[in-house]
Amino acid sequence: MDIIPGLEPFFPVPDREASGIIDTMQKLGVVGYSRAIIQTFLQAEKAAKSNANILIEGESGTGKEVFAYAIHSLSRRNYGPFVKINCAEIPEMLLESELFGYEKGAFTGAQKRKIGKFELANQGTIFLDEISEMSLALQAKMLRVIEDKTISRVGGLETIPVDVRIIAATNRKLWQYVKEGKFREDLYYRLNVVSLSLPPLRQRKEDIPLLMNHFLHMYQKIEGITIRQIDPQVVKAFLQYEWSGNVRQLENAIHHAIIMTTDDVISLEDVPAHILEKEVVQEPTHRAVVQKDDVVITSLDLNEMEKQQIIKALDSAHWRISRAAELLGIHRNTLTQKMKRLGIK
Repeated sequence: MDIIPGLEPFFPVPDREASGIIDTMQKLGVVGYSRAIIQTFLQAEKAAKSNANILIEGESGTGKEVFAYAIHSLSRRNYGPFVKINCAEIPEMLLESELFGYEKGAFTGAQKRKIGKFELANQGTIFLDEISEMSLALQAKMLRVIEDKTISRVGGLETIPVDVRIIAATNRKLWQYVKEGKFREDLYYRLNVVSLSLPPLRQRKEDIPLLMNHFLHMYQKIEGITIRQIDPQVVKAFLQYEWSGNVRQLENAIHHAIIMTTDDVISLEDVPAHILEKEVVQEPTHRAVVQKDDVVITSLDLNEMEKQQIIKALDSAHWRISRAAELLGIHRNTLTQKMKRLGIK
């Protein structure tokens, strides 16, 4: 994949041994150069060769589903289906029928038999996302499925054998849920034969330029927009940001920038404002006084000096904010915040 101009200085050069691993990762949708992500992938690769159930823990947006699919693709089950279900998105009363299916007449509205996710995943892998949100009653039924390798449809008497590998994921600390009585300890051990912990993006910031490049190419195709270059200042801003929403948040920021750009160059003005914002220190309500060598400067004086400087720049730029910000050597968003704080209209 070509590197978007502007990103090249930020790309690390992997050693020869790591290059092969990185190529394999990228083919499976895992994007990264960092030691943290490579080590996690190598663990996943080892686990994939087994038939064991796997528990993936990590913050929201770290790529748990991507890793689950990579494990399936690297396993002996890759010829079979990969079926996914989010336990948090489906109401508790419906989740059982989604997982195990139901027979005609099992409940009001069940007009015909429905095959559940476990049957659909037979000979393959089922990915149970947000497993921590599953009720204790349903956890007991899950335990029987794992132990007996059979399921029964809701409203049915037939016992149906299933050969399914379970990959469960959660953004919680599942062992803490066990200690609090919210998750069955016996089920925890059945699911946690192999454990993977995905690092948050703030712990692998060296991967950010590569992720940016990946999503820039992806959303250019989706939106039908060509991006010729990205301003290096944008890359620096992305590297300084903490990314509480992890890779998913970064992906959304790139998508936003591609949509908002008015030409074929992504600049700071195209980036979501919150990524550029710094913590605003509130002005003191009292008059702060600094005295040195008989010179007295108050916070009121400093504010007035800043205000006059900004107004002078705005006058020179004919009140075009972008041009005035350029003259002052600050970003447009920063200038807008200062104008608001100082009451400049």
